[in-house]
Amino acid sequence: MSERAAVTQLLDLTDPQDALTAYYALYYPSEQAAVHLMWKRDELVGFLAICQTPFALFTPLVVLRSRSADVTEKLLRTHLIPSREYFFALGEWDVELLRMACRTWEEEHERIYTLDPAEFVPHHHWALLRRDQEDGRVRFEIVLDGKVVSHAGTNWESPYFGEIGVVTEEAYRRRGLGKAAVSACTEALLERGIAPLYMTDEDNFPSQQLCEALGYRFRGHREFACRGMRR
Repeated sequence: MSERAAVTQLLDLTDPQDALTAYYALYYPSEQAAVHLMWKRDELVGFLAICQTPFALFTPLVVLRSRSADVTEKLLRTHLIPSREYFFALGEWDVELLRMACRTWEEEHERIYTLDPAEFVPHHHWALLRRDQEDGRVRFEIVLDGKVVSHAGTNWESPYFGEIGVVTEEAYRRRGLGKAAVSACTEALLERGIAPLYMTDEDNFPSQQLCEALGYRFRGHREFACRGMRR
């Protein structure tokens, strides 16, 4: 087992709640990810991954897992640079420890929606076009009035999961366009044997209604996201 692959000792690769952390810690390009492991004798007790992403070039993304509160605190204090801003995506059980070690802001609690394929309710639109991203991640667009007015695609894909994100111009909302784009992404992932995930802020009711109409369900899993800086 490689050093990076050791993180699987602390993750369930088929658990939606571990999906995002597993992607960045295990599958993200190695040249853009620094994975720090903490061992106690021969047992892995925690890891922290710091990833450079195209979404925020100067704000690295941090994910972690550990077996105890003291390990979590030590990982944060050892591997984060003071006065540098980070974007955190953590389990809710680590929130208070993060606040103790870091000053945080722009906090969000995101619901993780999953889909039982037997409950999928497809929704189609005549103007839907498939235009996958350069790295092979799935993407669909709806072009009306000579421009892309809605699009959906995977923010990331692992061998097990793909997280779908959607954007629709305000003037074209409430027409089912975003729902059609998300539906198409969902079908494309299911065809490849990848479980689709849909994450949305706790208070974003239109987004929740969109995915629920397609058959996605919230089963209690949440992700905590924020910006922060080590104290």
